[in-house]
Amino acid sequence: MKKLIMILLALGFIVVNSGSVFAEWFAKGQPEKSAAPQKAAAPQVLSKKQNNKIQDMIAKKKLEINGTEWAIETKPMSGKGKVEKDVLSFMDSKVSSKNMGVKGFAATNFSMRLLEDNETYTWETMQISEKEGTAFWRGDISTDGVMRGVVSIRDKKNKVSDFNFHSLSSTKIAAEPPQAAAEPPPQQAAIAK
Repeated sequence: MKKLIMILLALGFIVVNSGSVFAEWFAKGQPEKSAAPQKAAAPQVLSKKQNNKIQDMIAKKKLEINGTEWAIETKPMSGKGKVEKDVLSFMDSKVSSKNMGVKGFAATNFSMRLLEDNETYTWETMQISEKEGTAFWRGDISTDGVMRGVVSIRDKKNKVSDFNFHSLSSTKIAAEPPQAAAEPPPQQAAIAK
């Protein structure tokens, strides 16, 4: 009798555990995959020449977006809340947001990398406001010239609000020219002579 109970328990265990495998197999409409672990794709190893080329492409893109403003639209990921317009500015190798600047988030340096498709550039930054908390930005610029990304804001109470954004337009802005030294007032000019 004990042997019969043990066999039934073993069969029951097999049926219960294989049920999810068969359900997954039928749901996908694919042949059952073996239980053997799949090897992960090996990371691509780049030659020094390839790496230098990628670094040059990234540096060129950073120069290209420096001195630009991007009109963006942000939308809460939760679906609750309103869509807002904002302006991202890339100046002096820093990025700033007009709306976030009002809340005390200053312009910050950003990092950039080229994704594996060798076409999409991703920039990232973190901004801190004494009053509002921390904002994490990530934007992708693809070959269509549109910037899409995410901003995640963690307030001082650790509440996180996530937003999607996409660009509506981008424009090149002129860097502010250095102000020329003002001419001295006439009386100082006469003294200097």
